[in-house]
Amino acid sequence: MTITNPNPQMVPPADAPGATPTPTPPAPAKPTRGRAMSWAAYALSTWHWRHPHPAWGTLNAAGATLGAASIAAAAGVPGPFAAIGGALGAAGAVAAGMAEDQPGHRLLWRGCCWMMPGTWATTALMTDAIWSGWALGTLAAGTAGFATAATAIGRSRRRRATAAQDRAAMLDAAARRDRLAAVWEARIARVTDVKVRIRNVQGWTTRTGFTLDADLPPGGATWRDIARRTEGLAADARLPHGCEVTVEPGDSRGAVLLHVSTVNALSQDHYLDDYSPLSINNPLAIGPLRNGEQALINLRYACGVLVGQTDSGKTNQLQTINTQLVRCVDTIVWQIDLAGGGLSRPWVTPYAEGRAPRPAVDWVATNVAEAETMVRAAIEIINGRKPAYQQRMRQANDDKIPVGPDLPEIVIVVDEIKTVPPHIVNMLAQISDTGRAAGVRTLCCALRATDDYLPIAIKEQARIRIGMRVTDDKELNYLFGWKYNIDAEAAPYQGTGFLLAGTPGEAAPMPFKGYRTDPGRIDAAAVAVAPWRPDLDAISQQLAGQVAVRGTRAYTDRWTRTMPTLFSEPITITPTTPTPPPATPGVPAAPTTSTGTANGGQGGDISHLFDPIPGDTLDAALDRFRTIAARNVTELGIDMAAALNHLNPVPELLTRALEATEANGGRIHTADLAAQLNMDPAELGTELGRILRDVDVERHNATGRLRIGESSKPGYLAATLRKAVDAYRTDTQRAA
Repeated sequence: MTITNPNPQMVPPADAPGATPTPTPPAPAKPTRGRAMSWAAYALSTWHWRHPHPAWGTLNAAGATLGAASIAAAAGVPGPFAAIGGALGAAGAVAAGMAEDQPGHRLLWRGCCWMMPGTWATTALMTDAIWSGWALGTLAAGTAGFATAATAIGRSRRRRATAAQDRAAMLDAAARRDRLAAVWEARIARVTDVKVRIRNVQGWTTRTGFTLDADLPPGGATWRDIARRTEGLAADARLPHGCEVTVEPGDSRGAVLLHVSTVNALSQDHYLDDYSPLSINNPLAIGPLRNGEQALINLRYACGVLVGQTDSGKTNQLQTINTQLVRCVDTIVWQIDLAGGGLSRPWVTPYAEGRAPRPAVDWVATNVAEAETMVRAAIEIINGRKPAYQQRMRQANDDKIPVGPDLPEIVIVVDEIKTVPPHIVNMLAQISDTGRAAGVRTLCCALRATDDYLPIAIKEQARIRIGMRVTDDKELNYLFGWKYNIDAEAAPYQGTGFLLAGTPGEAAPMPFKGYRTDPGRIDAAAVAVAPWRPDLDAISQQLAGQVAVRGTRAYTDRWTRTMPTLFSEPITITPTTPTPPPATPGVPAAPTTSTGTANGGQGGDISHLFDPIPGDTLDAALDRFRTIAARNVTELGIDMAAALNHLNPVPELLTRALEATEANGGRIHTADLAAQLNMDPAELGTELGRILRDVDVERHNATGRLRIGESSKPGYLAATLRKAVDAYRTDTQRAA
């Protein structure tokens, strides 16, 4: 049994896209400084009355030397006596150091600390010049030198002590991991009859458990042999209720990972108050796992199922997923809710009340007829999208349609699939089977994980499976597979569940706690995401329009048919126009929009709506930005230049320098520019030079000199600075 990673420090997991990271205070900036400045900073930071500074001893010795020499001079003591006293003190200090087995450099330091004051006192006494300028000056210089040396020695001593403590802590942690690994090797062999060799023990950042990385023995044992006995392992380890052992494959077929939770971390509620843009191409966070990492799902190519009994938190979890989906700028959400529309109503209410420019969800079906129209439209889109977008797929060198704000993915969310008639369920199964390449996916929910509540055809096509709290382990084993032997007691709280986000058999269901999404947060999300909700592409609208609906058009008139079923009172969808606030003298009035507040209902600058999404290149971000802005520029009063600058900001110094240069006639000397910007000329030249080099923009000649009037000095041309500004905005190599 060996431990390959003795480092006791735990590496925190990366923030998942779409999740609100735990705020951490920024580390203070450390200015570059030399060794002398570093020593000075150390001296000031350690100078404290309660904790004597290393230099205190030097100051005390200098004072004692001056006082003793003064008394000796008044008493007429001969100078050699001072030398004798210094030699005796040095001998005693060295002898004491040798008794303590101190190294040679420490003995030399102790001897010098006695001999140097003795030498100074001898000289001062023999020349009768204790209070002369040269005597006091040499004493002060010697004191400063010895104080500096003492400070350096103290700092070195502290570093060695800290390093020794770190080494001791590492050895102690390694020893504890060795003991823990030995205990679990014996436990796994005792409970599962599989003799593994644990090569690493990694603690979780939440301090609620640890992960064992183990090698399987020869002979054909697999990780599933251990996964079948996870409940027995938890019982043998005497884990608290709510804690468990989960098993999944390691980095090879001969390795296994065991995640052991020692503290029940799933009892607390967690909230997700982040409504910034996302992309369906990236995983979406739905809650924290036991180990502090994010539970992630990816609905770009996979379908999903969500199961949970009444009061298990299933509806809350579904609304959490809806929140993440409507944040995606390249996804539209269609919802089927035949139980009265309670799932969809909160997402449409801000639009119906005029507080949002468009509904957060694109289509809602609250009755069987509308649900059938919706799924038939989805099938028409699947059948027609791929032929229509062949050129787009060729350009991307992909056999699946690349989705974006101009061609969004469609995710059909179905609540309580047991209430859906069989012929519509069959069409949903057809969508699950054929819609992957066309960008049409499904997420179906059920109260129970049984074949009468969750059709087999729907379950088998779902690579993403979420099982919330249930009372019968058999239902979870039906959902995930019997080979995992899942214990429902590992997720006993409302809002807890198990997530399988990969191919069944290649991963193990992991317990998690879903984010709490209350009605207030749904309303806030519906308002926040409305400005960038995409429209269904024109070709897909035409394809959906081929579905025959008596008296109306299938897709275009969907809200005309649906609104009366969602709201009992007549709803007139007419956005309100607020009365603008009184203007403040000297301050231009903010533009008002149809959402009721300035700048798209956000009460401030909406450029944050176009923040880059993780994984974007600048080209992708610009394309998305132009698509969204083109639809919203009139409705929301977007300042295109300001939003574009926010997307890829130009350094402020470069902008100010360009404005000053253009105001000066297109050329300006560096000294004059520095005066206008209130900067030091050398600092300005260094910083502007770095900014220009970052985008490979060269000055107008090798020296940068230019003539203005009768003088030729270093300076800048407006054309050069403008070229750098354009490069910052258009350079395709800069990540968005």
